[in-house]
Amino acid sequence: MGDDVKTRGQSKVETSDRIVRAAEVEFAERGFEGAGMKAISQRADVSQALLHYHFGNKDHLYSEVVRRRSKLINTERQALLEQVDLTASDAVERILDALFRPPLGPAGGDQSYTRIFGGLIVGRERDRALVKEFYDPTAQEFIRALQGALPDISQKTAAHAYTLALGTLVVMISRDGRVERLMGQREMRDTEEILQGLITFAKAGIMALATQED
Repeated sequence: MGDDVKTRGQSKVETSDRIVRAAEVEFAERGFEGAGMKAISQRADVSQALLHYHFGNKDHLYSEVVRRRSKLINTERQALLEQVDLTASDAVERILDALFRPPLGPAGGDQSYTRIFGGLIVGRERDRALVKEFYDPTAQEFIRALQGALPDISQKTAAHAYTLALGTLVVMISRDGRVERLMGQREMRDTEEILQGLITFAKAGIMALATQED
């Protein structure tokens, strides 16, 4: 009865959104195995029955968390990538900006999703399947863009470059305190400074790979 009263004035979409936001935090803090449907229902302030009504089981809820967040990230990535002139001298930098900026900004969520994002890249079979479904199509667009900006590199090299650049991003957004500790400072630098460091480093690596083409 209590949940009926609380959600009476809310649409199914609003309730669903609240559950997904709560689940994102729970999965980030405890991982998939440690997260519990009861804990998620408590965070979302809904009954477990309502939670199961909306999402069925934990696998489906986890998939929905990744699907919704990846859509926000990839929509912004694609919009930025479409603005890149692949014939311009700064094309590689702008491609990398389009890759890195969304996960570091509002589309990437807060610290919660950064932990999930990092886990997806090195995750188990469940995570690999979600990456394939929700991230690979956009990844292919970036690989083609790199080939357009650097016409002499192969798809293999462009894919290698993309993967290494993404790995660098994951380290920077992990927010586990190690980067700050190694840098000898207490707080992460501002987003623009982080972006410029990522872009400079990744571009240098991409150009070095390009020179190794057979």
